[in-house]
Amino acid sequence: MKRAVAVGLGLFCITCTVPDIEELEAERPSGCDASHPCHVQVRLAYDGFRPGCVTLRVVDAEDASRTFELPVEPPVPGGAGTEEVGFVRRAGWSDTVKVTASARERSCAGQEVATAFGQVAVAEQETARVELTLSARDEDGDGYVSTATRGTDCDDHSASISPGVEERCDFLDNTCGGRADPAPICDGVEWRTTGAVPGAGFRDVAPHARGQAWLVSEHDDVVAHVQSQTDGGFDVQTFTDCHGAWSTAWARPSDGRVFMGSWDGQLATRTMAAAEPCAPTSFDGGGAAIQDLVGFESDGGTTLYAVSETGDILRWDYPGEPRRVEHVDADLHSIHGLDPRTLITVGSTGGVPVAYHVNADGGPWLREALPSSSQGQAALQTVHVVAPGLAYAAGDQGLFLERAEGTWSTKPPYPIFVDGGVAPDILDVVSFGQGAVIARLDTDDLVRFDGVAWQDFLFGTQGFTTLEGLSSDELWSATADGTGFRWGPLRP
Repeated sequence: MKRAVAVGLGLFCITCTVPDIEELEAERPSGCDASHPCHVQVRLAYDGFRPGCVTLRVVDAEDASRTFELPVEPPVPGGAGTEEVGFVRRAGWSDTVKVTASARERSCAGQEVATAFGQVAVAEQETARVELTLSARDEDGDGYVSTATRGTDCDDHSASISPGVEERCDFLDNTCGGRADPAPICDGVEWRTTGAVPGAGFRDVAPHARGQAWLVSEHDDVVAHVQSQTDGGFDVQTFTDCHGAWSTAWARPSDGRVFMGSWDGQLATRTMAAAEPCAPTSFDGGGAAIQDLVGFESDGGTTLYAVSETGDILRWDYPGEPRRVEHVDADLHSIHGLDPRTLITVGSTGGVPVAYHVNADGGPWLREALPSSSQGQAALQTVHVVAPGLAYAAGDQGLFLERAEGTWSTKPPYPIFVDGGVAPDILDVVSFGQGAVIARLDTDDLVRFDGVAWQDFLFGTQGFTTLEGLSSDELWSATADGTGFRWGPLRP
């Protein structure tokens, strides 16, 4: 046999076809079955990462010249954190073997990031077992391990930063090369507008693919799909059959289907096909405003979460009907996460900002400890999860918080330029790393926090109502006069 075979937990042998034990020993002792039981079974556990390449090295404890290596099928990214590998000891070896597991990031040519060692006595009639744990840190799940744990990822809090990505115009050092946005990477990158859509007053934008997004209106039943063109213009397709005062939206990346929530507690969905009508749900929100919506695709299914002004947290397993899965004593303004396991929702209760995170055990959502806020900072208006170990939330009078490794801390508010004034409210925040936090202020400005201080980004009088982004080099906004805005390079 030429390779090791992984099996599920609880099995005592590896199932594979071998002609006889002599042939196994003559080639590579990497296979065993019910007729030829494994001499050694190794249980591998992956802690904090999923390697791209795993190898077992087996050495006779009494003679180091007796050795062989077994390649192990690496785990699927995001998949199970354990697997088992069995092998047959070579003839003539002693009854004790040393086993070393080695893991590399991305591929077998990648950086070695973790090793684990074990020694086991091999019995004559039974299978010996050894457990090895390979530990490294890949917090952002991009396949590159943090430099703090022998890897090459210089910023493990951002999937937009690693040696394997291309440099983009996004205020980040994407390639870990020591310089952000080197010339001419930002040539041609600017804000472009769709032009006003008659009768629309856009409240939210839902990007779903490169250069494509939905804009939803809070009056006149207008929703629009926009697609950027190679000349910098936009193709705009409007629909007026989704009756409601739409407050929030999320669009499915696989096909662009948009899901919407309204100020009246309604939920609906629509495709880009003109002949396919808007589909409202039967959900009764009791008139409570749906204030934010986020969704996820996984294993062919679509699951959305929404929050309301009365503290309801809704789950919508489409095409099923939405249902309440939690209620908290708060006015919930925003919800975000990378997947259902990293969801955070924020808002206010009793004039105090609050944040809750989903309970991994499926129980009630858990309220988080927040730093003390100043008078007037009564609510958090927005939250954005960058990685499991990094998130940002913001709200009234410049309240700006960073969540690192589960702990919230206060960051500098946008500066006050008028004596005796207060910092502007931060109504939306989108982040792709600690050096690229983009925010929408109630002063009709879009600004950027570079990890130390605030920088100007886009000032205007258009009445910005939203800010969203799927990738670090493309942002979307919209205005109360029915105009869509896109920041990024020309569409290829």
